[in-house]
Amino acid sequence: MSNKKRSKTILVFLISLCLFCSHTAYAQDNVGLIFRGIAKLLATVIRVPATIIQGSATSFPFGIVTGVIGGAFQAVTGAISGGADVARGAAPYAKYAAFAL
Repeated sequence: MSNKKRSKTILVFLISLCLFCSHTAYAQDNVGLIFRGIAKLLATVIRVPATIIQGSATSFPFGIVTGVIGGAFQAVTGAISGGADVARGAAPYAKYAAFAL
């Protein structure tokens, strides 16, 4: 399967998941978990610069170092938490993945 066809299949699967499975309260919880996990994963990109700026505002030379360490820790924990949220939200729909392939 080519990359273009695979990406189209995944896109159609995600769109159908969001449109057709979000009518019940249980499905809304799962889709909410997926979107929360994606938001956490996207927010990990700005964790390090944000904590560096916060740290340099409080104490200039040492705030940068603590900002890098704290931002890296927040980025790693946010990525793990976001991945777990996506996995937990997508787990009930994994049985339908065979039909998308």
